[in-house]
Amino acid sequence: MTGRPPRLSRAHAVALLLPLPAGRPARTVLTLTDDTTFGFATPDAVLAGQSGRIVLTRAELLDSGIRVVPGTGGRLAPGCGARLDQMLGYLNAWLADDHQAAGAPR
Repeated sequence: MTGRPPRLSRAHAVALLLPLPAGRPARTVLTLTDDTTFGFATPDAVLAGQSGRIVLTRAELLDSGIRVVPGTGGRLAPGCGARLDQMLGYLNAWLADDHQAAGAPR
């Protein structure tokens, strides 16, 4: 890997929490491919080898108490911003370390 490490944003996390139109499979996991691209998938797709590795799941967000206000298009519920930022800070530090370990210059 070269270049900058991948970086998660609030938008990545919020996208896991938003409902999808009827008939579309739920995107419950955020994946990272070898070329440092994020994508959304279902657990079945990841297990079938159709996606990269899992970085964050909808369940992890919900278990941490992170929610969006229904009908707002993704506005975080009161009190969730700081928790989400802390979670993203840990994940981004891990991604940077992992990227560095793979041989990318900092």
